[in-house]
Amino acid sequence: MKTKKEILKENGLTNIDDFMDVQFGKPGTPERERFREEARIYVNGYAQTAECKNSQKRRK
Repeated sequence: MKTKKEILKENGLTNIDDFMDVQFGKPGTPERERFREEARIYVNGYAQTAECKNSQKRRK
């Protein structure tokens, strides 16, 4: 039986956890926490835009 990593590699995909570790460090490291905080700020800021608010109203 193939491992998850083997299946991903055969299909040209990357495990998101491995990617995040390489790009931003392991969970708990200052680099990873800084990325998480910046991402949180970005997402929360976008949620406040009129474009996002309007798209949420259309879905209801």
